[in-house]
Amino acid sequence: VGCLPYLRDIYKNNAQPHVLSWLGWGFITALGAFAMLADGSGWTVAILFTNTFVCFLVAFYSAIKGNGVWSTTVFDYIFFGIGILGLILWQTLDLPVLALICAIIADFSFGVPTIIKTFKNPNSETWLPWFMSMMAGLFSLFTIQGLLFHEVAYPLYLFIYDMTLLLIVIKIIKKKDK
Repeated sequence: VGCLPYLRDIYKNNAQPHVLSWLGWGFITALGAFAMLADGSGWTVAILFTNTFVCFLVAFYSAIKGNGVWSTTVFDYIFFGIGILGLILWQTLDLPVLALICAIIADFSFGVPTIIKTFKNPNSETWLPWFMSMMAGLFSLFTIQGLLFHEVAYPLYLFIYDMTLLLIVIKIIKKKDK
């Protein structure tokens, strides 16, 4: 549901998503969905496939619309490369905790360009989609049954990431004026 106001904001040129971030997030959720499917997951995998579709939709729609940010700096590609490396390690390691850490590193690496873009220009994003994402992360924390690293790490990371973006967008975290 959070993608609908975001797509509207892209349409109205109120949001300028970072295309590399959204492509990376699409790749990571697609791999997660296929991994869950291979492990025999049922309908719960539909959430990840839906998220994959939304990530690619945001990336392609904003690129086609012409208001997506497609940075070509070395810095953006370094973080995208780190994200791809994290995805590869996540899929190849046979150590679940280390694979989880690699998945978080990959997700964060894909998200760094969005954080930087939004920090430089908070008006390049709108608050509602990030608020909805933060709330989803918060609610997912309430589903944790035990304080085990593998249960807490990813939901906590997502909550903190989305809350950080929200605080930047609503200008609670902002650049200092010179």
